[in-house]
Amino acid sequence: MTEKLKILVLIKPFWMYAKHKPKFEMIQSLEKYADVYYWYQDGHIKDILKRLKIRPHFIFHYDIAWNYGLAPKIDGLADIDCLKGCFVIDLHWKPEERKRYFRQNKIDLIFSATKHPFLKVFPQYKQKLRWLPWAINPAIMKDWKQKKDIDSLLMGLVYINPEKKGPFNLPAKIPPKGRYAFRDAVFNKMKNEPGFVFHPHPGHRVEQSSNLLVNEKYAQELNRAKLFFTCGSRNQAGGVAVMKFFEAPACHTLLLAEPNKDIQSLGFVNEKNYIACSTGNLKEKAKFYLNHDSERKRITKNGYTFIHNHHTNDQRAKYMINAIKANL
Repeated sequence: MTEKLKILVLIKPFWMYAKHKPKFEMIQSLEKYADVYYWYQDGHIKDILKRLKIRPHFIFHYDIAWNYGLAPKIDGLADIDCLKGCFVIDLHWKPEERKRYFRQNKIDLIFSATKHPFLKVFPQYKQKLRWLPWAINPAIMKDWKQKKDIDSLLMGLVYINPEKKGPFNLPAKIPPKGRYAFRDAVFNKMKNEPGFVFHPHPGHRVEQSSNLLVNEKYAQELNRAKLFFTCGSRNQAGGVAVMKFFEAPACHTLLLAEPNKDIQSLGFVNEKNYIACSTGNLKEKAKFYLNHDSERKRITKNGYTFIHNHHTNDQRAKYMINAIKANL
C-alpha cells in the first residue's frame, strides 16, 4: 500500500511512572513510519473512532494484564472491520482470561515480548504470533564515557532476608524467596566482594524524582560498571529477554546472564557478545573477566555493537509496520 498507515494505540499513560518510560518509547517509535493516534480511557471502540474522526488501518491494544493496568478496557472490538492486534508482556497473568480476550475480540495479530515462553503457554496461537522483543533507545542507552569505577553491578528485584540484610538497604518490595533465583544467587555470592554494587528495584508506580536511577541516570550507572548481572526467569514458561539484556550491553557494559532460548534466538552468543553463567559459576566467571581486561573489553565492544545494530526501537518499529502491512 502507498497510503501512510493509520494506527490507533489503545494504551494507558503508564509512562508517568519513571521506570516505564522506555516501554512507551518503543511504541512511540512507530510515529516515524505511520500516523499514530492514542486513546487512554475505557470505552466502546465505535464511540472512540467517532470522537477521533479516523478510520485506522490497524488497532493496537496494549497489554491487558493486571486487570487492564496498562491498557484501557475497550468494548466492541469484535464488531469492527479493521485489522486488530494486541501486546502480551506478562504470560503468568491469567492465561485462560487472555484466551477469552483473544477469541471474544477477534484478535488478528498477537505481538509478544517473548517467543518460546509464549508458545509454551499459547501454542494454538502460533500463526498469530509476531515476536516483538524489547529494545533500546540509543539516545539514552549508550556509552556515556563514565569512569568504570564499579566492578560488578546488580539491579532489580532480589530477595533479601530482612533479618540479615547486610550492607545493603532493603528494597521497597521484597519478592518471594526463589522467584529470581539467579539474581538471589548473585546477591548472596557477590555481596561481600570488593567493587560489587547492588541497587534495589525503584518500584513500578513511582513518579520521577532526582533520586531515582531511571532513564539517563540508570544508563549512566550501567555505563559505570565493568560487569552487569541479570536473568529473565520467573515462571514455568521459561526465561525471557527482559529489558536489562539489551540495556546493559547498549551502555558498553559486559553482560553476565543466565541464558534462555529467547536470547539465543535473538543472537546472543556466549563469549562473543555476552557471558552465559549459572548460579554455580557466576562468581568464578565474574572474577575471570575482571582479571582479564582484554577479553572483557572485546566482548563488551561486541555486545555494544550487536545491540545498537540489531535491537533498537527503530528496528522494532519497522518490524511492526511490515507485519501490519503484510496482513492488511
